[in-house]
Amino acid sequence: MYSHLFETFSKMIDRLPAKSVLSALQREHQMLENDLATNRPVSRQEAHSILSFCQFLASIKAGQPMAPVVLPPSDTAFYRKTTGRLIEAGELPADTHGRFDEVFTAPLLQSLVDVG
Repeated sequence: MYSHLFETFSKMIDRLPAKSVLSALQREHQMLENDLATNRPVSRQEAHSILSFCQFLASIKAGQPMAPVVLPPSDTAFYRKTTGRLIEAGELPADTHGRFDEVFTAPLLQSLVDVG
């Protein structure tokens, strides 16, 4: 099944002011969890990507660690850019990029090395 879930999601997040992004992501997380629980037709890969980013942000806010996750490179780039916007707006701590790299960037790069 081809889905536009990530494309629609990323455009929505890009249009929002940084101060509104975290609450929008909480709502998106709840909606996707509900979609999956009720077996609505949703791209599992795209849902996993979005939910992983939402869980990452929740772990940052809670001060909890998160296991590494490998996501598509384009998704990882979008999430890194969004994380930067949130740091600049004061919505996330300054050290969040380091945690982002531990959770998303390093596992992605390792997966590319492992393939090659």
